[in-house]
Amino acid sequence: MRKGFVFGTLVLVACGGEEQQVPPPVTPTPTVTATATAPEPVATTPPAPAPKPPMADMQRDAMKNAGEGLNGHDAKKFAGVYADDAVISVAGLNDVAGRAQVESNMEEWFKTFSKIKLGFNRVWMKDKTVVLEWVINGTHSGELFGVKGTENQIGHYGLSIVSFDDDGKVKTERRYGDLGTVATQLGATKEKARAIPAIPDSTDVITSKGADDAKSEEVAKAVLAAYDKKADADYEKLLADTVEVDGLLHLNTVKGKADAKKAFGAFFKAFPDAKITPGLVVGVGDSAVVEYTMTGTNKGAIGSVQPTKKPVTVHAVDVFKIKDGKVARVWSYQNSTEMMTQLGLFKVDVVKGGDAKGPAPKGGDAKGPAPKGPAPKK
Repeated sequence: MRKGFVFGTLVLVACGGEEQQVPPPVTPTPTVTATATAPEPVATTPPAPAPKPPMADMQRDAMKNAGEGLNGHDAKKFAGVYADDAVISVAGLNDVAGRAQVESNMEEWFKTFSKIKLGFNRVWMKDKTVVLEWVINGTHSGELFGVKGTENQIGHYGLSIVSFDDDGKVKTERRYGDLGTVATQLGATKEKARAIPAIPDSTDVITSKGADDAKSEEVAKAVLAAYDKKADADYEKLLADTVEVDGLLHLNTVKGKADAKKAFGAFFKAFPDAKITPGLVVGVGDSAVVEYTMTGTNKGAIGSVQPTKKPVTVHAVDVFKIKDGKVARVWSYQNSTEMMTQLGLFKVDVVKGGDAKGPAPKGGDAKGPAPKGPAPKK
């Protein structure tokens, strides 16, 4: 304040002493510094997940990866098509439960069968269900049924019924591979080994055809009804004149309606109390896939095998080819060792993971020849 007063007096003198109106000192306006305010959070919607491919595309990818994994002897890649809690059921053997066990099971198979190769011959696709007819070839290098590695070539047809989850992973597989045929090819029996089918170089894919699916199912269910009633006349009416039939008991393909009817009668002579309980019945175009369980007591001869009086429970699948409302062809799939083990003609020690080990099957003894599987599919 003192310096400000002196400065004012000097101004008066310099102006000739006249009285001047000195404006009051201006009080500076305080500067207001703006403070940045955080913007209000804006609600955001997380990006939608990418749409899943169509189920059929995921199924095809799974088949491709499974084939590459098996043919490349890559157990991890093969197991990668299965869900974490997937279950593989093999008739006559223990289940393989979980992806980790699928992987370890395949590693064991790669040791047992070196140079193993697989191809898909026919594939039926409907919704989340895929039915795979496959051909497998390999070299027997490790122990099976108590038989050390022989380096014999093995090969046969098989069938898998596969269900997929929403993510395109295999949830369940019910596998029908005929180990009886393999045992014969290893020289474990005195029976003549079956010819080894070639790995197919292409795959026939059969897809749903709407109304045709239902028609095929109707014919297949009528066949089951004829079996349930043991009505050979009803059965015969459902067959085309040139029908060809594989079966649970006859070892060769039966051709013609008359011989198919005879095979029907022979079945019920062997198992007069037989009961066929259907599981999955699905029509796909001009085909029908029928999964079933047969129970019965062996009271009649099965070929040269004499009656054992023993009860059996057998799991199997028939694939029907329908033409003009009649059955034109039937392919049967089973693990023949399942029945023969229960009849006391074959011994399989089942161990964890679905592997089968144990002494060689009985063959050519008083109880009859060793088991065979169905004839190669055509």
